[in-house]
Amino acid sequence: MPTSSESHHPADEISRQRRWGKPPWSDEAFPSAPLDPSHADVAIVGGGLTGVSAAYHLARRGLRASVFEASLFGDDASGRSGGIVLEGTARGVLPGTGQCIEKLQEVVSAEKIDCDLQLQGCWEIEHAREAQDRVLPWRDGGLAIRVRQSVAGGTLNPMGLLAGLARAAARAGATFYERAAVRKIVRGVRPAVELDGALIQANYVVAAVNAWTNVLLPEVRPVRSALTTACATQPLSAPALHELGLGAGARPFYTVDLPYLWGRMLGQNQVVFGAGLVFGAAPVLEGVDLADDEPRQALEQLEARVRALHPALSRVGFAAQWAGPVAIADNFAPLIGRLPDAPSVIVAGGYSGHGVALSVWMGAAVARAIAEDTALPGWGALAG
Repeated sequence: MPTSSESHHPADEISRQRRWGKPPWSDEAFPSAPLDPSHADVAIVGGGLTGVSAAYHLARRGLRASVFEASLFGDDASGRSGGIVLEGTARGVLPGTGQCIEKLQEVVSAEKIDCDLQLQGCWEIEHAREAQDRVLPWRDGGLAIRVRQSVAGGTLNPMGLLAGLARAAARAGATFYERAAVRKIVRGVRPAVELDGALIQANYVVAAVNAWTNVLLPEVRPVRSALTTACATQPLSAPALHELGLGAGARPFYTVDLPYLWGRMLGQNQVVFGAGLVFGAAPVLEGVDLADDEPRQALEQLEARVRALHPALSRVGFAAQWAGPVAIADNFAPLIGRLPDAPSVIVAGGYSGHGVALSVWMGAAVARAIAEDTALPGWGALAG
């Protein structure tokens, strides 16, 4: 007898225009079709990079994949990412995840996706009390900033990647539906997804909703939902970038200690900085407006922090301010696995802000598990 996974997904909230600000990425065209209640081989809940990657890899294997996005494609974590590419997971390179960047390169190259992928490496930076080698000319809270090491990684345009991957998936036969909020996953030998007025049966269901995982599946290992804030400066002069240590040879960066700070160069000599988290239950975060007290204060603190990093930034203006959701998993180990009582339902998410390359790898891993019945990694277990 099938059972239902009740979803109190705030569909009405999700379907309206979000008020999380606008990131600096250009708008992109996404494939979308009128809702079709017919059967799908695989119903994918969530139109971010994980869901779209799964659809792409499934469609290329000849399986009918349907992607249901509650909001607009690109208006969630994937399209609001800072676009920093890193290897592995936020917990490190867990078994099997040492090829995330390779998988990303493979897909971008095969489908000729225009996403400005640059793999120049990434700086791990940390606060230092005294002058040391490889110190950036910044002061953060009275401390110097030191480049601890350079690791594999780089940058890309996340909206360009998401849209290009979706278009490639559509060419291979996947279908995409936006403003199609799934309210329930109906479990059983043949699972289904329930939307307003429609029940769509499938052989498999993939839940790839990241920060909203516990709304749809409350029994899965908890992830903490939060919005992270970011800003992009107005264009800086070449001499100012040189003073900042962000001239030729500069790389994206993130701190390995607290207070956390990450950033990257952007076209037209802009710099993106990000920091700060606004925690809350998913339905609450859906309704957050950047003008609300807590996110406004988080942005103000971030911008004040940026201006205090170096005299060249003391009067900098900001061309964009935005927020995007992240899912912080327990012990920073992402979720990827089959529901114990419903092995035809697979969950993937919980990237802890480390999901640009990882999510593409995860989508491929999910597709392989469905098409070839391969095992999913044990470190992604769904139990608490």
